[in-house]
Amino acid sequence: MASTAGSSQLQDERETSPWRSVRVPTRSVLADQVYELIKTQLMDHLVEPGARLSIDGLARDLGVSPTPVREALARLESDGLVAKRPHYGYTAAPLIDAKTFEELFKMRLLLEPASASWAAQAASGSQIQELQDLIAAMNQPLPGDGYESYRTFAAQDAAFHVALAVASGVGLMVETLERLRPHAQLYRLYYTAGLTTDTVTEHAKVLSSVEARDQTGAAAAMTSHLLGSRSRLAAAVNQ
Repeated sequence: MASTAGSSQLQDERETSPWRSVRVPTRSVLADQVYELIKTQLMDHLVEPGARLSIDGLARDLGVSPTPVREALARLESDGLVAKRPHYGYTAAPLIDAKTFEELFKMRLLLEPASASWAAQAASGSQIQELQDLIAAMNQPLPGDGYESYRTFAAQDAAFHVALAVASGVGLMVETLERLRPHAQLYRLYYTAGLTTDTVTEHAKVLSSVEARDQTGAAAAMTSHLLGSRSRLAAAVNQ
């Protein structure tokens, strides 16, 4: 009877698992593939903030061994998307609070204007074209319902900032901003705030200065964009 009850409980857990519909390749799955799968579930909030993440449970649901799951969770802990507690294991990171939100924008206001300024000096023609293409994509009508549209928009926004950092020619800037972006995107995807044409207009002003090789103008335009973004999101984080 105990064995039957255990099997029934396992089946119930499997049917309600957010990972049930995820399909991974049947061939050897590398840790980075598992990392991306789990990260997507976290960013889309199919796993609620604070929920426990069992290595064995994830391995069973994804159809892989515990090793790539363990490696993926270690990377996600480094990203700040999961937390590890002694004698308990991993949990999905909680939403950032008002203090952390302000700290995030303080860091971005220190880093990203410099990134834009350096890009104005160093960006190649192909990198400027990539930035133009990203802005053009953000100007296109978005498919799907409100949440799906917002998720697409947020990904495009993130891509612009990363591409600008790449164009700066400073590799450490790229690494630093990529570490900060998940925190911002996790917050934005949860509250679905900030879907606005203002963002696209502000991006275009940054790019215009980059194209003109105006380092001071690029930094100022990025500062203005970040202040606008902080203002648009602040109301949600202070609810």
